[in-house]
Amino acid sequence: MTCHALKSTPFNCYFPNKGPKQGQRAAPPSGLEYYSQKPKTSGRPRVVKRVLALFLIVNLLIAPIAVGADTSPDSKSPFDKKPTTKSPFDKKPTTKSPFDKKPTTKSPFDKKPTTKSPFDKKPTTKSPFDKKPTTKSSVNKTPASQPPSIERVRELETSDGVPLEMAYYPPKGKAIATVILVHDLNGSEKTVRRLAAGLQESGCAVAVPDLRGHGNSKSEGYDVSKKKLLVNQIRMIPASGGGRIRSHARIKGDLETVRNWLKQKESEGDIDLDQLCIIGSGLGGTLAATWAVADWSWLPNTQGPQGQQVKAVILISPVWADQGISMTNALGARIRDGRDIKPLLEDLPVMIIAGTKDRQSGQLFQRLKGARPMSWSQESANGAKQESKKKTLPSQNKTGSLVFEEISSPLRADKLASLPSGRRTPLQLCVRFIDETLPANH
Repeated sequence: MTCHALKSTPFNCYFPNKGPKQGQRAAPPSGLEYYSQKPKTSGRPRVVKRVLALFLIVNLLIAPIAVGADTSPDSKSPFDKKPTTKSPFDKKPTTKSPFDKKPTTKSPFDKKPTTKSPFDKKPTTKSPFDKKPTTKSSVNKTPASQPPSIERVRELETSDGVPLEMAYYPPKGKAIATVILVHDLNGSEKTVRRLAAGLQESGCAVAVPDLRGHGNSKSEGYDVSKKKLLVNQIRMIPASGGGRIRSHARIKGDLETVRNWLKQKESEGDIDLDQLCIIGSGLGGTLAATWAVADWSWLPNTQGPQGQQVKAVILISPVWADQGISMTNALGARIRDGRDIKPLLEDLPVMIIAGTKDRQSGQLFQRLKGARPMSWSQESANGAKQESKKKTLPSQNKTGSLVFEEISSPLRADKLASLPSGRRTPLQLCVRFIDETLPANH
């Protein structure tokens, strides 16, 4: 079998001119180039060995730092991906640079420094130009209203020994009027406090007693939260009389006791009892009207005037009759002082404030209107106004003014008196009536 692959290989060529060495078989005579021994190699493998040796020497020369180095995986090269000793330029160095994104020591230019700059958005010390300063400016659009100044009076006692407590709203300066404000039965000073504070803001001195059995004037036997007042107890509230000298009167009810305290207050010069207006709410209006008549019943004596200090009466949702007290007695009262005086029916200026569908207030207005045909006016809830077109004849006595104001509200008594807002509030109407009626304001 002829081996063509060996024939083409230069390293395995057979040279017939050379005889076989000793111990070798001669080439076959058939011309086949066959040999069983390994062919003699040329000098090229030696060259390869020398090149490899030279490469090893060069490798040892150019990499001397590798000689004697520990080739174990625990001893890492400084060029390894995750060296043990981190470079200051590593992504997450152990020792952080002051230029790092979140340094330990914050720079004063950081976004949220520990020590706030005075130019921060929300400084600790607020500027007076802040939008919502702690101390409100006097030019605020809606400044908070100051709480009313109230003086608590607890030493009052009626002639029948009933202790009373009163809230006194002193005027801011010289009072334009002195007001006694009477709450409705089952009410208290608190239920008319809004009206009292408003009158004080308008320049009035206001006295608001807790009637016997109400508010802070509750005592043994006088507590409307447990038991209604008896008829004689209610009638004692506006009582005044007994003798000819008022300061020594034997009968002094709740309202007369308040008046005597105001008489002492007058000596301080801040109020004038000759500018007295009484305001009553609900059944308190009936009590107020009854006491106004009692005030006019005190005639002058040798020491001078001692009555007729009430110059105006304001009734808010007045009750014609209830719990043993009636407006009829006050309307029918007559006093003889040189002439026949009818204080409530004809002489005293009266204003009635009522809500819608208040029949008792309407009846009282019609009764007073009949006695004052030349001096009445009224305004309904829808704004319609009417007034008398008659003129007083020279032979007729001049009567006091009569005003009827109907407010578009279903409320009545103390709730109506404390109406906070609207086109015509009781506070606005009271201030206007006082300003137009009391002689010292003209």
